[in-house]
Amino acid sequence: MPITLYELNSLVKETLEHELPDTFWVQGELCEGRQGYGGHFYGELIQKDERTEAVVAKARITCWANTFGQIAHRFHQQTGESLRPGMQVLMEVAVSFHQQYGFSLNVLDIDPNFTLGDMARRRQQILRQLEADGILHDNQTLPLPLLTRRIAVVSSQSAAGYGDFCNQLQHNDFGFHFIVQLFPAVMQGSRVEETIIQALEQVAQEADQWDVVAIIRGGGATSDLSDFDSYPLAVCIAQMTLPVITGIGHERDETVLDYVAHTHLKTPTAVAAFLIDHMGELAVRLDDLSQRIGHSVTSRIAREEQRMVRLATVLPLTFCNVRQLQLHRLDRLLQRMSITYKEQQQRQRHRLDLLEQRLRGLDPELLLQRGYSMTFGPDGCLLRDTSQVAPGQFIITRLANGELHSTITP
Repeated sequence: MPITLYELNSLVKETLEHELPDTFWVQGELCEGRQGYGGHFYGELIQKDERTEAVVAKARITCWANTFGQIAHRFHQQTGESLRPGMQVLMEVAVSFHQQYGFSLNVLDIDPNFTLGDMARRRQQILRQLEADGILHDNQTLPLPLLTRRIAVVSSQSAAGYGDFCNQLQHNDFGFHFIVQLFPAVMQGSRVEETIIQALEQVAQEADQWDVVAIIRGGGATSDLSDFDSYPLAVCIAQMTLPVITGIGHERDETVLDYVAHTHLKTPTAVAAFLIDHMGELAVRLDDLSQRIGHSVTSRIAREEQRMVRLATVLPLTFCNVRQLQLHRLDRLLQRMSITYKEQQQRQRHRLDLLEQRLRGLDPELLLQRGYSMTFGPDGCLLRDTSQVAPGQFIITRLANGELHSTITP
């Protein structure tokens, strides 16, 4: 005998209510969630395959307004988050089957500690991966420039914290002038990772124009904190050649972004105060150096003036002493030169006498006086060999008392 659909669904409802316990603690991923008219919460709980990420189970969930208000408030207090898609949750549910709407889970409670643990596990997993990659602390090793005037800001133009940040920099007590440029990004929701990475890549292309990068949010909902627990975003920050300072407006916890940044602060105004203080420290150092240089110059001038006074007193006496010493030295040199000159003159005179005696000994006239003769050929040259003349040539023989003229015969 056939039955109606309503009768079949009623049978299923009775069977489930009879066979199943009152409640179950069920874990899964919140896939959809919205608060509808009257404050009731409607959503969907799913379970994915750990390897393929394919959905292997799905159930519709409902939490009535009076229960949801209490659960949501307690969950937010303990986690700093609001229930949203993609979040891992542990729910106490009662199985419900309605003849018209079918199978669903009626949410009675949510364990915030489970979600906190899952968020912490996910964060630690990302941090361990960054550590294994050797880039977790790369940005922190960059030196912070002495001057941090040129600031590339990654934020949303509509973020309240961005306006506070700029206002605090502009009206700082020291009168420092900062150059600030906004590189827009979405700071909450599903596009946080994508848009911040795009903004950082744009900053990296003109890195020589900036001193630091400030990622600030401020004024955003704390429920979006886990959007900053992103491995690709952390890698992008770690590989920046500029120091990255974060101030995304949270007090309770730190995100992966904070762990990988050069310096992390709680709020945009704290980032502005940090940059102002850093410049202030430099100004104090420069002022101290200026005073020390001025004192050093003054002291040096005083010492040199004293030195000039001493020199003015000592120089005349020193000059006189030096002059006497040089005159005495000159006298000794003149004496030595006079003696040396006389000795040299005597040696040269003796040498000349010797040369003169040798020359006199070589005088041809003396040789002729001793009985020698000299014979000259037709060309007037002294003959030294018979081959120099031929028969019939005329020769002259010079003696001590005259000359003999001869003709060569065969």
